[in-house]
Amino acid sequence: MLKKRRWLLPAIVIPIIAICYFLFSGKAADSSITAKVRKGSFRDVVNSSGELEAENTVYVSAPADLQANQIYDEIKIQDMVAEGSHVKEGDYIATLDPTLVNKRISDAQLSFEKSNSIVTQTALDTALTLREARDQMTNLQFQMEQKKLALELSKYEPPATIRQAEIDLEKAQRDLVQMKDNYKIKQQQAATKMVQARREADEFGRQITRLEELRSRFMIKAPKNGLLVYINDWASGGKKKTGSVVRSWDPRVAMLPDLSTMLSKVYINEVDISKIHQSQKVTMGLDAFPEVKMEGIVKTVANIGETRPGATAKVFEVNIKLNKVDSILKPGMTTSNNILISELPGKLIIPLEAVFASGKISYVYKSKSGNISKHQVVLGKSNDEEVIVEKGLTEGDVVYLSEPASAKDMKITTLK
Repeated sequence: MLKKRRWLLPAIVIPIIAICYFLFSGKAADSSITAKVRKGSFRDVVNSSGELEAENTVYVSAPADLQANQIYDEIKIQDMVAEGSHVKEGDYIATLDPTLVNKRISDAQLSFEKSNSIVTQTALDTALTLREARDQMTNLQFQMEQKKLALELSKYEPPATIRQAEIDLEKAQRDLVQMKDNYKIKQQQAATKMVQARREADEFGRQITRLEELRSRFMIKAPKNGLLVYINDWASGGKKKTGSVVRSWDPRVAMLPDLSTMLSKVYINEVDISKIHQSQKVTMGLDAFPEVKMEGIVKTVANIGETRPGATAKVFEVNIKLNKVDSILKPGMTTSNNILISELPGKLIIPLEAVFASGKISYVYKSKSGNISKHQVVLGKSNDEEVIVEKGLTEGDVVYLSEPASAKDMKITTLK
């Protein structure tokens, strides 16, 4: 019985003490995380993710004269070497499907044969027409000779008969002259028809030659030594590879980047772009290698915004050049970029999570010797993580990063 009483007393007293502590103590009952107000340099930065690419890149492309040869449809990549392959100048890269070119060659060959038939037929028609014209001239010449003889024989006839013979001769002479003129015109017409028919046939022949030469370039080779990297296909959302297509307006197949100098391409929203300028310093991290930290500078800032796939707001392209290039860097790697806008030394700084607001008043929860108080603060510039405190706190003050439940209804101590 005595043992039971000894255990019963602590079991009753301890909970009562705990309840009284939480109800009547002015000390924090919350387990909220806190942070100290620090004094140091405030960095105003713009954060943006980006993608690595070589500063100088040679693109491996399909023939550039597809449109010139009236090929406007998509052309499939039949085969392409693996991404990441090291190639030398002249090495095989890819093969394009020649179906469209083969059809164009077949159509041109049919047109060429038809044109040659027209040339042959035109030559035959011309020969026949000119022969008939020559026969007519011969007949007219014979008739004129007859009329001349009739005039000579009519010298003993009455004047009227002589005059009729003279008229008949003059008419025969005019007919012959007219026929000779017509013959010259027919010769010119025949020559023109032959030239035109031959020109059309020759053009189809040249077209066949061009298309066959184009088809020979459907086996694509490396223009220089380098590391083969697949390029993005914005139409499909993936990368161009075997089975993908190239288009006459974008004939690129792959790229050979120069990895000695690299850029991180980022897209900054229209709200922040006015802060970005050339030569601003940038600190950079790699998503694939969090321990790697790099530095760079802003190289170019686009003047015209664009709408990226899947987004509605305008963004501006910004290229950041890396100061140094490491062997682990590869095109296409994702980067996190902190573009330094300005740096202000000797400022009191707290995390953004420590700031709360009531109307136009900003305030923090201070912790001192375990007690909680609610104080107005005047804030300055901020970034995505921290904010400057102009008034209301001193270096070393401790503030809560979340609202203590026990102090939620406290009155704000305002600044004087």
